[in-house]
Amino acid sequence: MGKERRRALEVGLVLGLALAAAGVAGVVARAQTTVPTVTVSLKEYKIAPAHKLTAGKVTLVVANRGKLTHALAIAGPGVNAKTAMLAPGKTANLTVTLKDGSYSLWCPVPGHAAAGMKLTAKVGAATAAGGGTAATGAGTTGGTSNTTSSAGGEWG
Repeated sequence: MGKERRRALEVGLVLGLALAAAGVAGVVARAQTTVPTVTVSLKEYKIAPAHKLTAGKVTLVVANRGKLTHALAIAGPGVNAKTAMLAPGKTANLTVTLKDGSYSLWCPVPGHAAAGMKLTAKVGAATAAGGGTAATGAGTTGGTSNTTSSAGGEWG
């Protein structure tokens, strides 16, 4: 009976240590997979990102700083997503995985994009094209180059 009890305690100890190690590994894995965030402000008739986009997974923290209802839509390589309609003062998170290429961002509320709530962001190796102003990440690689319409906000 003494040997059986000792064996049960040893097995319990090994299982406890294995569970503890798995828990620590899970915490470390979660800590390493944090998704960067970029704040995007929406206001009558402007989209104002906090900084440039780079390739990879990112959470867009979209804040309606205007007096009207707004939303944010984004479309580009492998991405076609939008937030819900946001009342003034409200925010929403939109997590996307960006690849090198060109992305269109706009407010899908009827008439808002036509009034200037739109822009084109160039992520990574994509080149700026079209009219408007081009802003590039000087001296960086894998950064964002953006082309905006004259009525839209500047990305970056």
